Amino acid sequence: MRWGAALVGCSLLWTLSAGADEALVVLPTALAARVETGRLSTASIGLEGRPDGALVTISQNVQALAGQPAYPVTGREMCGDPTALEVPASFGLPAGLADLADRPGSAVGVVERAVMFVTQTVRLDEDDTGPQDGASVLVRGRGRCSGRANLAIGLLRRLGVPARVVEGLLIGEDIARWHRWGEAWLGPLGWVPFDPGASVGLVGVRYLPLRGSGDGSTLAGVRLERLDERGYLSLPVRNGLRVLPSGGVTLRCQAPARRADVTAVLLGPDGSRWARQGRGGVVFEGMLPGRYRIVWRGDGPSGVLDLVLGSVPEVLVELGTPGEAGT
Repeated sequence: MRWGAALVGCSLLWTLSAGADEALVVLPTALAARVETGRLSTASIGLEGRPDGALVTISQNVQALAGQPAYPVTGREMCGDPTALEVPASFGLPAGLADLADRPGSAVGVVERAVMFVTQTVRLDEDDTGPQDGASVLVRGRGRCSGRANLAIGLLRRLGVPARVVEGLLIGEDIARWHRWGEAWLGPLGWVPFDPGASVGLVGVRYLPLRGSGDGSTLAGVRLERLDERGYLSLPVRNGLRVLPSGGVTLRCQAPARRADVTAVLLGPDGSRWARQGRGGVVFEGMLPGRYRIVWRGDGPSGVLDLVLGSVPEVLVELGTPGEAGT
């Protein structure tokens, strides 16, 4: 690759690079008032007022979980939600999960096992009219989204993992509906979302948390204006669940001159974009396996570098040599 071509590519990519997974949702005024903005779990939520309501932006970078906290979970009282460990004394662990209790291992693995158990043993039936508490849906073997979320939360609490309900909307291309999913508190990772039958580690940008439950408020006027969920859809699927990996790949980009300032933009396989600045180099952590492009510039030359990240946990890249790299 000639430097002239590299510089042209650098300029174009800097201008046209895509963002993270993102959904733009139009809400009527009554529902817009119930939106919590800012950083919530793995997603960022913004709101822009309109004469007839609001435009809500839900966005997230799909990156590996930053670590692998141990189970049993310690410091549970630090989760900030005293109700997140409450569970009826009569609610026991089913045989399929009893082997997990207090056995040292991965906290993320415990969440995955519990959510997978609900996915496989309780059929989703949105017309189910029975009680939706966890014990009842477990006995019947079916339940609405609320019942399956309640069961997963009850199982996690019984296993000593703080867990809580999240209520809001699940928004499709043509219709929105009330939905319930959950979050588990995993120490340094904070609150990590899950949804039985869908995913563990994060939920997609179609999920919009709202204050209060679906108390009969109309969903007329809710509309999906734009959707990009390529990162979420690229996650590995295990037993019917999209599972966010833990740890990921750490990519260390070293500048040609060790004391030079460098700015680098990393473009992911799904169009996600991360920007870093540093002296002597920059670091990108929690990257999922796949093909990436680095666009960088510094005190001296600039360039573009293509590379493939695999299962190696840490990769060092010299930014001084343009071309192809792989791991």
